[in-house]
Amino acid sequence: MKKKIILTLLPTVFLISCQKNKKEEYIPYCPIPTLDKAGPQKWCYQYVHGKDTIDAHFIIEKEKVIGDLAYHFYEKDKNTGTVEGAFKGDTLIANYTFISEGASFFRQVVFLRNNDNTLSEGYGESEEKEGKMVFKNIKKLNFSGITMKEIRCQ
Repeated sequence: MKKKIILTLLPTVFLISCQKNKKEEYIPYCPIPTLDKAGPQKWCYQYVHGKDTIDAHFIIEKEKVIGDLAYHFYEKDKNTGTVEGAFKGDTLIANYTFISEGASFFRQVVFLRNNDNTLSEGYGESEEKEGKMVFKNIKKLNFSGITMKEIRCQ
């Protein structure tokens, strides 16, 4: 029961502790996060292109990941929500539950962690399963689109 309460509160605590840095400059996190460290770690990433931004704030413990993800594309609906998933090697596969235009939605998100500590979002053919949008085949995703840079978590 305590573990469920802690996991429920962590994203809120994390939101308070991670300040959004809207600058395009890359501020490396030091030390570089690794999946083999004991205890939870904070990873923060951001994509900025013109008036479009994506902010990701994750708490990672072993391979498990929880956190917040927000898409703010200029003149489009904003998506803000929570992420829960796990790393499989260098690939984060997660469920993204978000609010857009006052309605709640669910979709699967996949990010590839690159050697330069960036995260590239995967895109590919999706399908609806049990009211949720998921990728048909994760192995066939394209990771050449949006790449988020690591930023300092504050």
